[in-house]
Amino acid sequence: MKKWLVLIIILICCSVSITAYAHSGRTDSSGGHNCSAKSVAKGLCTGYHFHNGGGSSAPPKSSPSTPTSAPKEQKPVYNPQVHYDKGYDAGFSKGREIGYKKGEKDMESTDSNEDFTKGWTAGFKAGYAEGLSKKEVEEKQEKDKKDGASKGKEDGFTAYKDGKEKKAYTYKDGSSDVYKKAYQAAFIISWEEAEAEETCFEEGYNQGLKQDEVVISESCDQETLRTKFEEGHEKGVKERDEKEIYKLTKQGETLGYEVAELIIPKEATKESYKLAFEKGYDQGMVKREVEVKKEGYDSAFKHMDFVNEVYTDNEVLSAWYEEGYAENEIAAEIKNQAQSLGEESDEYVISEEYKVNNDSVVLYDSLFYKGQEIKEQREKEQRNTMLSVAAVAAPAAGGLYFWKRKRKKVV
Repeated sequence: MKKWLVLIIILICCSVSITAYAHSGRTDSSGGHNCSAKSVAKGLCTGYHFHNGGGSSAPPKSSPSTPTSAPKEQKPVYNPQVHYDKGYDAGFSKGREIGYKKGEKDMESTDSNEDFTKGWTAGFKAGYAEGLSKKEVEEKQEKDKKDGASKGKEDGFTAYKDGKEKKAYTYKDGSSDVYKKAYQAAFIISWEEAEAEETCFEEGYNQGLKQDEVVISESCDQETLRTKFEEGHEKGVKERDEKEIYKLTKQGETLGYEVAELIIPKEATKESYKLAFEKGYDQGMVKREVEVKKEGYDSAFKHMDFVNEVYTDNEVLSAWYEEGYAENEIAAEIKNQAQSLGEESDEYVISEEYKVNNDSVVLYDSLFYKGQEIKEQREKEQRNTMLSVAAVAAPAAGGLYFWKRKRKKVV
């Protein structure tokens, strides 16, 4: 038994010295040979090499009479597939890089080895297709992501304004998962932002209706929400100012119409409020002035001379009334011309410019017919005078006649 055990151990030790990567092929006289194409492809060896210690020991001594020669160096066997594969890998890597960048499709290898070049061309084409495909997939995903986010943002905002729920998605059937995911995320964010913006706008608006100072609440103290709050506040202040300005303008107009003393009310706390009150006051004064002057103007058709029977207790109103009376040039012309026209005309005549209103016609008629009466009285007096002269002249003419006849007989 011990003998067998010793024998086994000896065999194992001897096997360790045997070469692990054995391959086929005869050796030359030096104990070496060139690696075959198959062995190169399998990675077992490359070029010329030795086996079983060949070439590792010193060359045998030659006899004095016979000279020895060194073994010839063997060139490695050329393997076209190895060069093709190397070219393919290099071309594939380059093609994938250029294809991803969407670069030139027709690049060529500059290597002088024909097999390498063939492999490079085939590899470049395949790599380019893979790189381009990868780029197109990424671009499609990026586009879907961008489009989904854009549409989701738009629809989310609209959905809130239309009173729809937060998840009322409306993307089309057949949309990619990338599109849907981006759409949903943007939709919810946009919906919530629209809600928050409206809330902050209303808060600011209500605050603006009460005060000028902007005091932003904590919930709205963010960039976009702060802007909405300020916009709402501005709108509230504007509406409050418009109402106050309208009210004060009317108050000022009433006071001005009464021609009372200008006193700015206490509620006119802003300069714009004060200006509005003063503007209203001036408007009221102007309105009253126009009305009073119109009254004076019309009174000129009713009275031959100015008579102030209305505004005796107010100097301003009285002055306006008299100015209106004096500005009625038509009434003045009627008073200067109507009676003369009546005295000169045989029948009724009136110019169109005198037909301002019923009072102007009444004034004209009263003066015209007065002139007619004067004319008639004058003509009557002229007739009576002529009759009196005729009555006196008739007897005198008769006596003279008989006197002349009597004297003629005597002669």
